[in-house]
Amino acid sequence: MLLNAEKVEGITIVQLPERINSSNNRAFEKDVTPMMDENPRLIFDLTQVMQLDSSGLGSLVACLKHARAAGGDVKLCGMTRQIRTLFELVRMHHVFDIYNTRQEALDSYRK
Repeated sequence: MLLNAEKVEGITIVQLPERINSSNNRAFEKDVTPMMDENPRLIFDLTQVMQLDSSGLGSLVACLKHARAAGGDVKLCGMTRQIRTLFELVRMHHVFDIYNTRQEALDSYRK
């Protein structure tokens, strides 16, 4: 899995793939871990994510724990209504900072 990432103002923004599920969650974690090791301040852009299962959620939580252990954070942005509903159903909206846009997520790091 190749993840598209860019750095903006010292924050790594990662464009997540269309699916994060049991078929690719290990590859996702393998690809994103070096990014977190280099810079633990991340934004995951979920605008393209259409399918997310419990394995994918577990991977996102693992990334959050990894980043926070290194003194950083993972913020989420660009969720579709379906993905946002999933986060609310499993109460993950209380765990992650979720923003509508990349800019809002970037601005939150400035505070």
